[in-house]
Amino acid sequence: MGLPALPWVKLDINASIISLSPSLAGRNKLIIKKQPASGGSEKLLAVGSEKVTPDPRIDIKGSRLTISHTRPRDAGTFLCHFDLEPPVQLRHTLDVQYAPTVRALVPPEQHVAKGNGVTLECKANGNPEPNIRWSHQEGPLPSGYHTSQGPRLTLESVDRLAEGTYLCTADNGIGEPASAAMSITVEYPPEVMAEKTIVRTGEEDEVELVCIVHGRPAPEVVWTRDGHQLPDTIMDTKLHQPRTHTTHDAHMTQNHVAHRHILSIKPVTEKDFGSYVCIAENDHGKESAVIQMTGLPKPPVITSSPNGGESTSYTFTLESESYYPITEFIIKFRKTHPGAWHVVESEVARHGDRHSLAYRLENLEVATDYMAVLRVRNKYGWSAESDRFSFFTKKAMAVLQSTSGARSCEATSTVLLLLLLLALSLTAM
Repeated sequence: MGLPALPWVKLDINASIISLSPSLAGRNKLIIKKQPASGGSEKLLAVGSEKVTPDPRIDIKGSRLTISHTRPRDAGTFLCHFDLEPPVQLRHTLDVQYAPTVRALVPPEQHVAKGNGVTLECKANGNPEPNIRWSHQEGPLPSGYHTSQGPRLTLESVDRLAEGTYLCTADNGIGEPASAAMSITVEYPPEVMAEKTIVRTGEEDEVELVCIVHGRPAPEVVWTRDGHQLPDTIMDTKLHQPRTHTTHDAHMTQNHVAHRHILSIKPVTEKDFGSYVCIAENDHGKESAVIQMTGLPKPPVITSSPNGGESTSYTFTLESESYYPITEFIIKFRKTHPGAWHVVESEVARHGDRHSLAYRLENLEVATDYMAVLRVRNKYGWSAESDRFSFFTKKAMAVLQSTSGARSCEATSTVLLLLLLLALSLTAM
């Protein structure tokens, strides 16, 4: 009868295994064979004390089989038996565990157009079977998650945020995890955004107009003012500096730091005011952004409380951003319910704070809701109107209550006096 099989033996790679065969008397020789775990035909390793396999890592002494520096290919079932009736046989099953390896199944660098999809794929090997996860070196995956599981990663409708290096990492708890890197480059038309759409400045000032430009291939950027291209402002994207032109305007220069394209103007002159456009173009399209450079003040911001605290007047306080002092302002107001607009103009005192202003509006109606818009002026002209501001005058209820209370007190005193006189007259009778 056969001997029972031993449990599976699990070893890390490069370990050694010693298997004991049954010890039987007689002249029957012990035969040792191997059935590979990967399939295939049996291999004869030894007959009796004679080693048959040429593998130098295998050593056989009597009934003892030793495998040194185990490899993944050593995994399988080892059969120790005597050719008897009935057969006598012992099985040893060897499972060799080893750290993972991983390789990419797609090109290491892929170019994809914006809006298209792309699939990354890798294959891992190891025992136990490794778990595979994907990560994006530049941040979260386009899905918003930090990792994704499985041998494939599909990115749909990519944009420039999908660019970067993706890591396929395999881990099975044996040794260190293994990774394969794949990169994605997204080609897309220019994307342009002005850092400030309105820049307020004045003569002799120094100012920078900034456009943030993205695109692949790297776009060429030009600047125009009021529809005319500015000299010495066409950037050479390879050298990251302006190209040489026959004309030169020394007080305007352009530089390029990463995605920030900067038009520097110093000193500012009155003729520099106007509409500037940064235009970016590459093989996939053209895009632009407009920047207004002006000396006009910013629309004022009303800082006073809507509750003025007065019955027939209201005091506005306001602030305005302006390179030059505010010289004049206009208040346009009316009742909240439809009615005619009233306009008040006032100059600003020369020696006061010419950026924070106050004005008292008189002859308003008691307990009435109003709305107003304001404009301010400096040496270059009027600002746009402020946002509509709602305010109201003080209600008269508190005054009426006080008057009513006084009259009630007088009436009570009169009644008490009459009762006292009546009591005195009755006593005298």
